[in-house]
Amino acid sequence: MDEGLTRDELTDLYRRYGYALHRRCTVLLRDAASADDALQETFVKLLRSGAGVRNADQPLRWLQRVADRTCFDQMRRTKHLRRADSIEDESAASIAAPPGIDVEARSAALRVLSRLGDDEQSLAVMAYVDGLTQAEIARELGVSQPAIHKRLVQLRERATRALGERS
Repeated sequence: MDEGLTRDELTDLYRRYGYALHRRCTVLLRDAASADDALQETFVKLLRSGAGVRNADQPLRWLQRVADRTCFDQMRRTKHLRRADSIEDESAASIAAPPGIDVEARSAALRVLSRLGDDEQSLAVMAYVDGLTQAEIARELGVSQPAIHKRLVQLRERATRALGERS
């Protein structure tokens, strides 16, 4: 079992990456209070079993994956309490998409994120939050670029259908 981090290591990570991770949680959960909870849960996980970050080539990317999974878990737990695709607070709306990202596609993907499976959620985040290219996503996931293209087309279609069903 993976060991946790020391309090000093955790404090250092929070100082270096806490703001970026909180912004990410706010974008994913579309609610500042939920993002606060997710960030706290992320750092509790790191305290208990986050030693893997010590050897990570890209610590921020490693931490983002932990935060993403925490947010996805929170979406599943709170799905019955609120509709994440219909609620967005001002703090989430004020976080602009990275350059080069289709803003409408990003908004649609984020609005249906809670309804997606694990693989689709990760793909949506890489494409519409991180702004990775299809080639970068393919390398990250270890699949071909045409496979990523196909998955993104399917994701866009699913998001469009889901949003159309709400109207």
